[in-house]
Amino acid sequence: MNDQTKISFTLRVVFAIAVLGLALTFMRVSADMLNALILAWIIVLVASPLLHWLRSKGVPTWLAFGLTLVAILAVSLTLIQFMIIAVNKFAEALPTYITEFENLVASVEDGLASQGINTTNINAFVDFIDPAKIMEAVADFLVGLLGTVSSFILVALLVVFLMLDSINVPAKLVEEIKAGNKYLKRLFQTSNTVRKYVFITTVVGLATGLLDTFWFILLGVDFAILWGILAFLLSYIPSLGFWLAAIPPTILALLESGPLTAALVFFGIVLINGFAENVVKPKYMGEGLNLSPFAVVFSVIFWAAILGPLGAILGVPMTLLFKELVLEADPQNQWIAKLMSSTRKPVQQKGEGEDTVKEME
Repeated sequence: MNDQTKISFTLRVVFAIAVLGLALTFMRVSADMLNALILAWIIVLVASPLLHWLRSKGVPTWLAFGLTLVAILAVSLTLIQFMIIAVNKFAEALPTYITEFENLVASVEDGLASQGINTTNINAFVDFIDPAKIMEAVADFLVGLLGTVSSFILVALLVVFLMLDSINVPAKLVEEIKAGNKYLKRLFQTSNTVRKYVFITTVVGLATGLLDTFWFILLGVDFAILWGILAFLLSYIPSLGFWLAAIPPTILALLESGPLTAALVFFGIVLINGFAENVVKPKYMGEGLNLSPFAVVFSVIFWAAILGPLGAILGVPMTLLFKELVLEADPQNQWIAKLMSSTRKPVQQKGEGEDTVKEME
């Protein structure tokens, strides 16, 4: 191609931004469908090893398939039921807590005013943080999640058909990878990373959520189960999640029982969830997702804006998929993937493809 027919760099950038804008608009409009599809795919990605393990133990395929679906259904319905009950009760009590907060602020202002202290700056600070708005935002977040889960039939259908495909797809992938399809090999390796991340995060998140719930019950914090579920859900957001999970129960404890209980709630969450995030998960995840802190935070904000509350939870795995399958697969965009990485990813060694095939087989 001669220089006259080349497209300028500026024009390519403008074209790329336009295409990206159209894609994001489509994703925003189709958020409900995409949420259901992504959620179903991740559920199957995590649950399919159970199906294959049962088959390897001699369980008939139809029975292994049925048992796996029953396990998925039992876990999902239990979590949804707890969320519905807790969110409804919290929404009913929310106006009471907002009133309590306003009374607390008024009493503090009166006490400071009696000492001759100007409360203008304090009012500005309270308006800026406004715990009442924080609690309302938490309620909106949980209601938004329940709204996503409300398309339960669609998610269930997608899970069933994806699970059926998971029975035969690995064998097909082995054939293609043996034939030299490097992109499928990358897809399998990335899917394994996402599966490992979601599985470990789910197990650790359940453990921390239970410990947080017991801690809240011990301290007498209302809606202890709700805050435990919130801690579990936000555990899917690396580094940032457990800090966000600490805010609502701390505010509630402050309104109910005073500063000492609020401090105990906050430091208890930081100790439990911080230990899980910084000690337990790295021990089992190894290198982890290889995403920089900025990439993690940006992915949470970005996907939440596009797909809603579920996007905040699934944003990190989705960003990893984009980095590995789109950016790193294109030599011209690998520098962007390196900027998004937390460490310098080692070059694939000879024989890794053979290990991939063996693992799939």
